[in-house]
Amino acid sequence: MNKREKLALRSHDITIGLGNKQVPEFEIITEIGNMIKLALNIRGLPMIPYETLKMAAYHFLDITPHMCKSIVENLGEIEFVKISSEGKEIKGVLPTVPFYDDIYEGVGEFAETKKINETEQLAVTILEKLTTSPVSSSTIYELGAERKLVQRNLYIGEQGNYIINKRSRGKDILLSPVYFSENADLFSDLVAKSGAKSVQKILKLIKQAQGIPLHIVEQQKEIQGVKLTEAEINLLKSLAHDSIIKPPSIKTSHAGQNYFLFTPKPGNARLSPTKREVYERAMALVSAVRQGQYLPKKFAIRNPPAILRKLKNDYEIGASTEALEQYRQLTVLRVGKLVTTPSGWHKFKLIDTEENIEAINLALELVSVGEGQGLEVDDQMRLAINQGQTYVESLISAVKLKESTNVALSEEHQEEVDNIFLGGV
Repeated sequence: MNKREKLALRSHDITIGLGNKQVPEFEIITEIGNMIKLALNIRGLPMIPYETLKMAAYHFLDITPHMCKSIVENLGEIEFVKISSEGKEIKGVLPTVPFYDDIYEGVGEFAETKKINETEQLAVTILEKLTTSPVSSSTIYELGAERKLVQRNLYIGEQGNYIINKRSRGKDILLSPVYFSENADLFSDLVAKSGAKSVQKILKLIKQAQGIPLHIVEQQKEIQGVKLTEAEINLLKSLAHDSIIKPPSIKTSHAGQNYFLFTPKPGNARLSPTKREVYERAMALVSAVRQGQYLPKKFAIRNPPAILRKLKNDYEIGASTEALEQYRQLTVLRVGKLVTTPSGWHKFKLIDTEENIEAINLALELVSVGEGQGLEVDDQMRLAINQGQTYVESLISAVKLKESTNVALSEEHQEEVDNIFLGGV
């Protein structure tokens, strides 16, 4: 990922965390973040009446009606939407948003035409550092920025819900709920105990082999050819057994109970609440094919992505003697059903729903690139837009008016404002 893509991605993460909070120092970050937010959620939709879009963006994405117009115009400038206007009034918006990776590239290129200020740049740098592992707060003060600016940024991050500060073993540990949404206390304790670099190494290796069985790692003492020390294996076991990363499990008569390792489940900025069940199903799918790959009774799966693609295309996986135990959990999650063949074997058949197809696509991404894409999309917003303006209006009328909150000014800026109003210099 290049520099401009990282700027766009972190701006989006920060904007999601902030919600409807206003930060006086953030001039460009929120503009860029809201461009990403809107583009992700309207990609692939037909022509949208602007009034419907404006209300849906306000209700679901915390984009104010005043801001929505400039965001749409910015997206039009980079050809992510086609705007239908009468005079200066926008009447409709036709999304022409590209695929996932190109969204960040396109908006990032637009961001490069702007000049982000020092506070914004540091905010992006800090969040980038927190994406791979929680860290000791002391490392943030070593980035080279003024101490006052670092303190201000950490304050904004905590107020903006994209940084959490936890005290553990006498250390202040910073983590981002964007990437580590669960078990903050346990993660903080682990980093305080083992160090951020060790945790970062383990999580990076898991990402490269999503769904690998813990037993195999313990046995081979490596992941993807990278040797692990006993301390690192113990760290990995702590991640799994202390439920810090809550690994799925499969129990078979020939291999017993096995746990399958995944990186931590993303927070709301990276995983929309409407996608959480899809994510659970995707992890179960990956676990099932990893079971067949690493822990077969007789014949191993040689190509997990090929098995998942077959399920996606043919809605079934060929019958085998191991399918009953291997895919049982998928029936519990309503991903599919097991059908007994005349020979007494079992065949796994997909239940053809939009959510299950999405789960297979996500499972393919997890085994191929280590992470899912497009998980931020709010399906409820897309449904609301398709239902039309009257439906969106009914949603808005059913809830209280939103109250925008402000992150307090820094002492320096507050003094400047006071001087202006008091007639000072």
